[in-house]
Amino acid sequence: MKNPIASVLLMTIPILLMAVPVPTVAQDQVDINFNLSQVPANDPKVENAPDVVEKLKGVHPRLLFTKPEIEALKKAAESDPILKSTIEDVVSWGKRIKIPVEDRPDIVTNDTPALAKAFGQWTQLAYAYALEPNDNAKQAIINVLTMMTNTPHWAVGLELDSNMGAANNMLMVAILFDAIHDDLEPDLREKVSQKLLTMARRMHYLGYQQKAQVKIKYWQQDPANNHRWHRGAGMVAALLTLADREGMETDYLLNHMKQEMDFLLKWYPHDGDCHEGATYQAFGFTYLVLAARMMDRVAGTEYLKHPGFANAWAQQIYYTAPGRKGYMTFGDAPNSEGPFRHLDAGFFISPALTRDKNVQAAMLNDYKNRGNGRGPWTMLMFYDPTVGTGDHKAIPKHRIFPDLGAVSMRDSWEPNAVLFTFKCGPYGGYKLNEYRHATPDKEGRPHYVNIAHDDPDANSFAMGVDGDFIFHPGNYSTHKLTIQNNTLTINGKGQLGEGSPYTQPMPGVDMRELSYLVGWKTDESGRLIVEGEAGNAYESLDRFRRTVIWLPGEYLLMLDDVRAKDQSTITWRAVSEKAQFDKPEEGRSYAYTKSGKRVDFQMLANKPFKGSIDYQMLSGRWSQLLMQQFQFHLDAQQVKFAALMDPWKKKVSMTLKEDGDILTLTVKGEGIDDVWTLQPAKDLKTPSVLTGKRAGEPLISLTDADKAPQGDPH
Repeated sequence: MKNPIASVLLMTIPILLMAVPVPTVAQDQVDINFNLSQVPANDPKVENAPDVVEKLKGVHPRLLFTKPEIEALKKAAESDPILKSTIEDVVSWGKRIKIPVEDRPDIVTNDTPALAKAFGQWTQLAYAYALEPNDNAKQAIINVLTMMTNTPHWAVGLELDSNMGAANNMLMVAILFDAIHDDLEPDLREKVSQKLLTMARRMHYLGYQQKAQVKIKYWQQDPANNHRWHRGAGMVAALLTLADREGMETDYLLNHMKQEMDFLLKWYPHDGDCHEGATYQAFGFTYLVLAARMMDRVAGTEYLKHPGFANAWAQQIYYTAPGRKGYMTFGDAPNSEGPFRHLDAGFFISPALTRDKNVQAAMLNDYKNRGNGRGPWTMLMFYDPTVGTGDHKAIPKHRIFPDLGAVSMRDSWEPNAVLFTFKCGPYGGYKLNEYRHATPDKEGRPHYVNIAHDDPDANSFAMGVDGDFIFHPGNYSTHKLTIQNNTLTINGKGQLGEGSPYTQPMPGVDMRELSYLVGWKTDESGRLIVEGEAGNAYESLDRFRRTVIWLPGEYLLMLDDVRAKDQSTITWRAVSEKAQFDKPEEGRSYAYTKSGKRVDFQMLANKPFKGSIDYQMLSGRWSQLLMQQFQFHLDAQQVKFAALMDPWKKKVSMTLKEDGDILTLTVKGEGIDDVWTLQPAKDLKTPSVLTGKRAGEPLISLTDADKAPQGDPH
């Protein structure tokens, strides 16, 4: 069943777990006067604060566009149907929309309406009015500015004027004010200016400086928190539209936001990825890139040169599920379907920066697949038709994400493709953990980082085929348990860090040492071998090496080398919509879906094991999915599993034999006569030695020198 809540707006509802215990003060007990008393009358003086670039001084609009740029946009739309239809929709909406002036608009009462209505909808009035000035759009903007100027607080509650909703309200007001600045009556212009500065100062002192009555620290603790990025965009927009206005003291705050942007991008992964999954990446990215773009445009910085902006598209595209209007991704993701929304358009910045026609084509393909022929207004901000359109099918069909310890692989870019994902990385990814250890607290302990939306999913996999999930990627778990992921449990227990609604970093532990990719090898035919090590992620294991051999169009082979500290119950798990044993004596089973998709697979091991099928409830934030789960288990101290999957119907089968510690697997099928020889890795950091041959000729092999990249390149 499709989730009725629109794609990225799914993320606007939950508030992340705090870095400190949740306060017991009720929202109606917030002492507003105390909070406001923490905002000083004046800001400190600073030297060399950022300034508006000379060509934009005294110029409005300037945050998103200038008047000449609007004319160029209209000219470009004459030959581009996407821009043309988007402009038509935005202008038409601007002529119809009625926004009454309310005493207490809902956008100040909760994050969700602020994200959905303030930035998601009303901000597009800036484009509606600039593209075709008209009385209705003008009055709608004036009503919004009047209402927000008269509203005492832009966020009520524990995070008074400093929550994520306040940031989206600030972003909206700043952009609308910038767009209509020259056409406003001087009195209202002055009132809006003063209100924007007031709200920016409250955000700074109550939020960033944590001077509020109730200190809620979930977003100030690390650079990767997307709630922080929302606030950054609001602050940057407000300050840059006021910076050259006479009488506006913005130097101190602008200097702080320059330091803030430097900080955020210092620790932004070169992959441009998100450790919380592709859904949360979409929730935050547009705000980060918008803040960077406004700073570059108005203050002359060069933040958009960061490689993360050029690469951010990849997580979106590679974790898009074939045949579906949504993702197949890890972390807190409902993996439901939904349309292409306003926050998705931000990823068009990647081809706009790199001028890569094939990436542009991939983004356009996603836009058309999830759209209804009409684009969100943010396409006007980020989509650049001058890049041109190449061939989205020319994008490589696999990609490794070194920051995440994750790999996505598919056999084609067609809707009926087979997609397989594999993940064995640290909670939070490498860049965030690098920050954690580079900035210890006063007691020398690793810095707190927010990994609330990460799952205990080391050495896990998922598979999608032609619109269905064969091995399920997850459902935004409300209780983080390894058992819900397609990996192992030992004695019924999962990985370190499981068990709470929101994952927390483990004290005194370098999470980069718990789970990581070890081996990586590809060839020109699209074949690959990837290997993960997750032994340290379990309290009772010495080793858990999982090796994936991907031969697109032929078969997939997954090998596990599991070594426990003592005799243990070792259970291999995989969640599917439907599970069935076929020929248990040969280890044959198949996973299938209600729509009729089916993938056969064979499970063997070097020791006798038992198989069972049980029900597994994937309890999610917005849905409960009653699934089935394959469970292959045995009591042993060591075992080697081999799982052969046949998504391409090649009728493959395998035999297994062991000679000492060397494992040999023979795989036969239609046109397939392969032999794989696996020599286990000599330690937890070295790849295994794996040799593949077909009819005696080399196929693809992994050596102990074929190490997987980890983190940013150095």
